[in-house]
Amino acid sequence: MCVNDSCVGVSAPRYLSILTTTVSLSLTLVTVPGNSLICYAILKDPFHELRTPFTFLILSLAITDLLVGILMDPISTVFHLSEALKIDLVDIWILHISYFILSTASILSLGALTIDRYVAVIYPLKYKSYLSTKKCIYLSLVIWLVSIGLSMVYFKFGYISYSLIFASTAVSLTFLVLLFVYVSIFNRLRTQVRSLSRQRASSTQANRMNKKKISSLKWEAKVTKALVLVLLAYILCFAPACIIIYILNFCTKCNCEFIHWLRDLQFVIVLLNSAINPYLYAWHLSP
Repeated sequence: MCVNDSCVGVSAPRYLSILTTTVSLSLTLVTVPGNSLICYAILKDPFHELRTPFTFLILSLAITDLLVGILMDPISTVFHLSEALKIDLVDIWILHISYFILSTASILSLGALTIDRYVAVIYPLKYKSYLSTKKCIYLSLVIWLVSIGLSMVYFKFGYISYSLIFASTAVSLTFLVLLFVYVSIFNRLRTQVRSLSRQRASSTQANRMNKKKISSLKWEAKVTKALVLVLLAYILCFAPACIIIYILNFCTKCNCEFIHWLRDLQFVIVLLNSAINPYLYAWHLSP
């Protein structure tokens, strides 16, 4: 049992609830437009140039982040407002379960994007057979089913205890896998660029082929760098959130006001991740 279960029945300070209400509402105004534009650009692309496995996975992440903006942020706003006004407007479990489902879906979508880049760079000739648009759609459906299924464990352990499980498994393992994969990708890209540079002194036909390969490599590098920015945002948001979760579970001398501060801070910085994602890859992938 969590050491801070004694704070469950203790109300948060009113000023903190008002602050979290304001931040949650502000994040809604940032998260929804950014992710809506990404979804619109991919779905309404007139020439279907954006209908690739990679962009469908981007779409999956953008939809997840959009749901954070239209569900989690408003629910958080209403819940913390009701907390400040001392009235019951929304059950807290609705906020918690949406948090875990959407956070898990976001993390798994980021993992799927990483797999896409890994196959594209490490196995370029097999990319189309390994990752088709249809397969990516199925993968997105699996991500949602897994996210919903895993999040049901919350009802057995409660918010703080399941947050510890979530941080120790989904977040930590995903980070380690993503780090390993991105190091492998950059090493392969660097090796390929060096190999092509050595061949530039060959025949004209070879040089033409090299130009195509270099152009392709530059695009792969650009896409990968965009995802690295998303990965860095993930680390900057989820790493502090994980640290806070451990404090929530193991701090024996923290008073309830401090616990409420940590609870809201951890929640808000995870919401922040969904707000900044679309601006990161849209900016870096722009021509």
